[in-house]
Amino acid sequence: MKIISEATIKDYSKTVGVRNKIDKTMTLPLFIQAILGHNILDPTWAWRRRISHHIFVVFLLAYVLLGTRDYLKDATDVPEIGEAYYTILITSLFPMKYLLFVNSRGTFRHLYLMAKTSLFEIVEMESTAKSVELLRKLKLFTRFLLVIVLFPVIMYLSAAMWFYVHGERVTLSRTTSILMPLTSPYHELGLTLHTMFFFYMSFTFLVIDMWLVILMFFFCVACDSLATFLYVEPKESTESDTEYATRLNDSLRLFYGRHNVLMEYLNILSDMYKWPTVVPLISVLLASGLILFLMSEQVEWTFLSHLVPTFMEIFAYNWFGEQIKAKGTLLNMALLDFDWPNMHLKDKKNYHIIITYMVKDFSIQTAVGNDLSLCTMTAVLKASYQAFALLKSMEE
Repeated sequence: MKIISEATIKDYSKTVGVRNKIDKTMTLPLFIQAILGHNILDPTWAWRRRISHHIFVVFLLAYVLLGTRDYLKDATDVPEIGEAYYTILITSLFPMKYLLFVNSRGTFRHLYLMAKTSLFEIVEMESTAKSVELLRKLKLFTRFLLVIVLFPVIMYLSAAMWFYVHGERVTLSRTTSILMPLTSPYHELGLTLHTMFFFYMSFTFLVIDMWLVILMFFFCVACDSLATFLYVEPKESTESDTEYATRLNDSLRLFYGRHNVLMEYLNILSDMYKWPTVVPLISVLLASGLILFLMSEQVEWTFLSHLVPTFMEIFAYNWFGEQIKAKGTLLNMALLDFDWPNMHLKDKKNYHIIITYMVKDFSIQTAVGNDLSLCTMTAVLKASYQAFALLKSMEE
């Protein structure tokens, strides 16, 4: 017997449009988002309906910030002070990232609806096997996301529980006070609140990034399928020139219609994530330098677990940004290889118009003018190392 009924799962994983295979594949993150109060793909989602969730989150943020500030009053150990400031940094960036995400919910719903209908249809038109592979990769990716979220949480919780079973009571994070005595039941209450905060922060931070990666992934797979539309079987010996030219025109017409959908999707995606993509670049820039500095002072394995989601975040953003550029090249090459000389004269003009239009670059730009690309990732990591070197020189 299932622990959670099918009806409950559907109720907690609502999205825009008619429920389809994509929604079923994304059930896990959607379900957790609904429990945490930010499944904004649910058309009925509204601030006032989730007010209790948000009041509790504000309480958790204030509780952790006050606990970290309380620890810093008497702190003298440099690595621990650095870890405390890391907590303050991430906690302070959270409201900015969350508000940008939630306030763009209308655009996000439109993009998701396009992805699960128009873009998925393009993939299905190529082959059923390709669409099945897309669903398999989506399911694998969502499971991987949960592992990344749970990894640092489990590391911290395991360390705290290890001390607990050996008779020593410690906080989940050594640099955040629970603002209560370390005796029962206050210690257990503080540990529970810190664990809830940690999971909420980790999941919400990564799920916002996950949606950008998934939306970019849909675009890339749809581009691969779209390129196959321009492959036309060679002219058969029994086929006339007119019939072959008609087949060429039909393929080009199909490509053009679906290409317009993809370009509309990319423009909306780039506009929606213009500012949200700046936040992870800033957080990785500051957090990576601080993490490297702390690791150079003392290797703290629980804190080292922060490196996993931090670097996965920046790598996924910029790798897929690079892939989007590559897909633009792929479509251009498919057009250049198209057998346009054998088209009707009037259709050749349409081909040349499409070629001219395709000169436009495929990319997602941040609000500060940078494209999401491996070059941007390299620049951010370089700046992070420079920040680390600056902190080391200040210490000396």
